[in-house]
Amino acid sequence: MSRSLFCLLLLAVCSPAIGPATHAQTRALSSDSAGRLRLVVILSRHGVRSPTWTQERLDGYSALPWPKWGVAPAYLTQRGYTLIKQFGGFDRASLAGEGLFEAHGCGDASNTYIWADTDQRTVASGKALAEGLFPGCPPEVHRLADGESDALFHPTAKGVKQAQADAAFAEFSVRARQQTDPLRGELLEELNNVLRGCAPKIACTPEHAPETALLGAPTAPVRGKGDHIADLTGPLAVASSLSEDLLLEYGDGMTMADVGWGHVDESQLRRFLAIHSDYFDLMHRTPALARLEASNILFHIVRTLQQGAERKPLDGAIGGVDAKLVMLAGHDTNLAGVAALLGLHWALDGRTDDTPPGTELAFELWQDAGGAYSVRVTVAMQTLRQLREMPDLTIQAPPAQATLRVPGCPSACSWQDFSVAIDKAIDREAVYPFHSN
Repeated sequence: MSRSLFCLLLLAVCSPAIGPATHAQTRALSSDSAGRLRLVVILSRHGVRSPTWTQERLDGYSALPWPKWGVAPAYLTQRGYTLIKQFGGFDRASLAGEGLFEAHGCGDASNTYIWADTDQRTVASGKALAEGLFPGCPPEVHRLADGESDALFHPTAKGVKQAQADAAFAEFSVRARQQTDPLRGELLEELNNVLRGCAPKIACTPEHAPETALLGAPTAPVRGKGDHIADLTGPLAVASSLSEDLLLEYGDGMTMADVGWGHVDESQLRRFLAIHSDYFDLMHRTPALARLEASNILFHIVRTLQQGAERKPLDGAIGGVDAKLVMLAGHDTNLAGVAALLGLHWALDGRTDDTPPGTELAFELWQDAGGAYSVRVTVAMQTLRQLREMPDLTIQAPPAQATLRVPGCPSACSWQDFSVAIDKAIDREAVYPFHSN
């Protein structure tokens, strides 16, 4: 798409960019310094869920059985629901503080539109957000029918041109082979010890070794299956999944005797999560893959912002013209891909570019006194301690937050600067119509 055409689509209004936030932990500037907040589009990850693997598959990688979850694989847990509901309550308080919502009551429920992927964990997370935002009068959670693949969250399931897939796989392969960080090897050894039933940094020879060894063949790029264009074989992909399972145990409030069979505390968990970040950097932040996987959802987020600015219905926008808040209940893969497209990075709670359960990537539409629009991008997530202890989230005790810088912009983008960033980011051939229910 040409820049001139995209600028027309994006209401390319020239306006001065807004300066940086005065407080690192506020999600946005106050209305006094940034004008008026008109619309927020939030892309969120679902809450704490059970592992995606079956119990049998998990147990094959460990000397001892993994803890039982009491819900089906990949389902949101009751605690996960409560944590997301708390996040919704914080969002309400934050948006009320910025003047977008009333502090209490149901009046703004009709101006809130929630769209969720069709998985149980995303639908349930959407409902939890709705309850947290509007206790007693939650808005409907919209979605496609059970079993349908939603291209908003899984666009490559619709198919990718062979030339595009080949180019993306080639770029992914180069990046995968260049990853030689010695820290990763050390962490894999430590995780392997835990799986064998030993303390992370102590050599061990347990009587019963796992049926399937974590270590062995080196990590190597392979063609993906289904909606995955590329994937990895070897220990990194497995360790990424298992390290996040340890996070889920911790976040779901299991006893410390059950978290890593008693061998993983919060400090060690933080170290293991670097494995997951390594894997996600390759799988979802490789530029060519991100363009195919995230262009669609970013395009529809932008159309939604444009509709909020123009105040008239636009094809491709999500929610109605009067929407003040649009929430998309999706996955960490969606957040990582969109962040990669826009060159967004963050360091929160001692981790870089992490997207733990409940993470929110927000696009805020601001209008200044002269009528010009700008966009601010922020990220918020519950810390490990907040996931574990489940305290109330308040303005005084918020989740970890940061205002993100889009390359080419200061802390906020004018429409003109934002249009340039989007034009560079999106692959128009990877954009599909949005079909609401």
